[in-house]
Amino acid sequence: MGGRLAWPALVVGVLLSVAGLAVVVVLGPDSRFTTGPHEVDTDAAAVVTAPGVVSYRGLQVDVLVEVPVNKPVFVGLGNTVDVQDYVSRTQRLEVTSFRVPWTVRTREVEGDPALPGAPTALDWWIAESAGLGGASISASLPDESVSVAVLAVGASDLSGLTVTFAYGVKGGFGLGLGAVLVGAGLVWVGVLLRRDTALAPARVAAPGASGGEEEVEEVEEVVYVFVDERGVEHEISEDEAERLQARLDLAEQAGRDDVPTAEAAGPDSSTVDRPVEAASGEQTPPAPAPAPATPMADPPAPTPVQDVVYVFVDEDGVEHEVSADELADYEVVDEEDER
Repeated sequence: MGGRLAWPALVVGVLLSVAGLAVVVVLGPDSRFTTGPHEVDTDAAAVVTAPGVVSYRGLQVDVLVEVPVNKPVFVGLGNTVDVQDYVSRTQRLEVTSFRVPWTVRTREVEGDPALPGAPTALDWWIAESAGLGGASISASLPDESVSVAVLAVGASDLSGLTVTFAYGVKGGFGLGLGAVLVGAGLVWVGVLLRRDTALAPARVAAPGASGGEEEVEEVEEVVYVFVDERGVEHEISEDEAERLQARLDLAEQAGRDDVPTAEAAGPDSSTVDRPVEAASGEQTPPAPAPAPATPMADPPAPTPVQDVVYVFVDEDGVEHEVSADELADYEVVDEEDER
């Protein structure tokens, strides 16, 4: 589950951090972006924005216009219908397209060289300012359609005009900073999920088991079994089997083949012959080494080994075979002495 969420968290976190950082860099601590001054090449009496160009509702804008010294200039923000009606017969430069930070398209409109009346005398402006050499306004764009108008006052024109434009969003710097922090948090969560997935131990399903179960390690155990002359199996330890193997090796060197063997039984049911001790628990003395063979004489026959069996007779006269380790609990009686 963590591995599937890691990549989405990383991608969303990176995108959110980049977008927030861009907002922080563009707006700055005052949550405003300023571009300009930009030269506007015109000698007309008016520069206005066409209907629909100013469409950023709720955006805080600042417009600063400057002309050569001692030339009066006016800048105002008004309803588009009022502005268009006011300059409809005047020669003007109309801004038909505007994109932030500053990409504009304009067109020249023919008309009278002067305005129909002084702009400062009108009362329908939303924001207005006039001055010698420059003027500026600051306003929040309303929901209605509005236009910006830069107008020459009196008999002057707008040659040498420059415009500086600033816009911003209230609390934009804080929003951008918050987006950066949230994005960084998502990136950190994604890194942690990736690391936990990489460190998680792989699970291997055992044959025939469901996918969620872990494989159970099988441990093989070897069991040593001694089969006596009656075909009865007796379990013996590994140390006893090793001792009996040494006896078997001794017997083979002496030419004997009558020593009983033990079987080592494992999980695969395979058997390995191992020598065992006699049922009596006593060590059978090794046979004497054969005399050196001569070219004309046969090697001496091996000495037969007689197994000693210890038997316990209970009060009902039933015989029970006992091992050499259990002799300490019983009284030993020799049958020949009784006879």
